[in-house]
Amino acid sequence: MAGSNMFSSSSYQIKQDFKLDTMDIVVAVLLGVIQAAIEVFAMLGFLERTFWAMGPYGFLFYAAYNGMTWILFYAGVYLRKRACIVMLAVAVTALVRWFAGDPDGPILLFHALFPATFGVMVIVMMRWQGGKLLFALAAAITAAANQFSALLLIGGFQIMESFMWAIFTHLFAAIWGLLWGLAAWYLGKALEHAGVPSLDKPPAISGGQINHA
Repeated sequence: MAGSNMFSSSSYQIKQDFKLDTMDIVVAVLLGVIQAAIEVFAMLGFLERTFWAMGPYGFLFYAAYNGMTWILFYAGVYLRKRACIVMLAVAVTALVRWFAGDPDGPILLFHALFPATFGVMVIVMMRWQGGKLLFALAAAITAAANQFSALLLIGGFQIMESFMWAIFTHLFAAIWGLLWGLAAWYLGKALEHAGVPSLDKPPAISGGQINHA
């Protein structure tokens, strides 16, 4: 996926973006578990609550880094070329954190799947066109939606200094998300070169054909 015109989207089949074969599931689950281990050992749930307790500036810091937690998930999307990989991987992370005793418990599933849905929508709407830009935009929208879900779940809109400040944190999250999306693209490429099983073309625009890189 080096260039924006590498694939033709004229025959895009959306159903292929929501099909998973065995290797898709293995890669998504593995990346989800790795991300969960990172977040559990880093006590991310407690750390996030510390940021949120800091008020508006804490939410601004959260906006800058929340997109970073999606890098592994979008690297998985790069490898397997299926949009819904991000949804499975992030759901696995949320479940592992939940069972590991994260204070947010089942709320994590909403906090995970709600932003992921928006990222998937970007990929579907762009029909896998854009290369690096595709991943940057998908991660940017995901980060902004992640910011919204955090504010929504803990009543963050009520503790903001103003509505405009809340909007600014979403824009800030999106800007940083662009960078995290590019990081995911490069990580996916690095993992591909390291021998992680990957596909050459998205099945959604190759008629469902599986072509390994």
